[in-house]
Amino acid sequence: MAFDEVTIHTVRARCGAATLLKVGQSIKIINTSGHQVVDTWCFALPSPELNTTSTKNYAPLYPTSSSISRYSVASNIAASVPEYMSMSHTRSKLAKLTPEKGDTLFSQKRYPMLTITQDASPGVHDTLIAACDRWRYADLGAEGYHENCTDNCWDALAELTTNLESDTHPEVIEGVQAIQVGMGGRVPDPLNLFMNIPIGEGKGANRAATFEAPLTKEGDFVVLRAEKDVVVVMSSCPQDMNAVNGGAPMDSHFQVLL
Repeated sequence: MAFDEVTIHTVRARCGAATLLKVGQSIKIINTSGHQVVDTWCFALPSPELNTTSTKNYAPLYPTSSSISRYSVASNIAASVPEYMSMSHTRSKLAKLTPEKGDTLFSQKRYPMLTITQDASPGVHDTLIAACDRWRYADLGAEGYHENCTDNCWDALAELTTNLESDTHPEVIEGVQAIQVGMGGRVPDPLNLFMNIPIGEGKGANRAATFEAPLTKEGDFVVLRAEKDVVVVMSSCPQDMNAVNGGAPMDSHFQVLL
């Protein structure tokens, strides 16, 4: 398949990758094989070079200035965790299960994180299913270690920190390093790009969800624009014990569009 001139990066099958995006930059996430789910996360980062009233690039601890004294110490500590793209808050803001072209994806503090500017796929993505983890595969009968998206998220962030260039602002590097600790080791529920989870038979809340093969074709892609300075993390999902990757996890690719 043909790509443009922008550098193509590989998210190896069963592995993760991460990259920085400045506000206004976009990332093109490519389903190269046509049957690969890409778990996608986004975390806010400090913006030390921005001389604005929002220098730190984070949602304010106090969204309104009134009644600040009413907040407890415990609630302020909880509210100070890193800002991350949240599927539950996005569903609440959009009032629908699946985002589409033109929709913005929001943080747990209800601030914009990414916007879908292009979707060259059937538009079937998932916001309901948690990232796979070591316990998921044990439940499915895997013996020994099985690659998983949860580990891939943290491993990709650690690798990014190691590989950041020396001209990256130290505060940004510290921001990436602080994410796992700040999250208390909890990986957020991802935007599962290209994942096909039909909501099937039944009534109301009792409708069944099934894990099906993607409806995408080779080279389908989604473009996401950063609404603030962020780190985007991706995992070429290693799930090979149900149909979501067509039974065979493959490489995916991404490009940072300048």
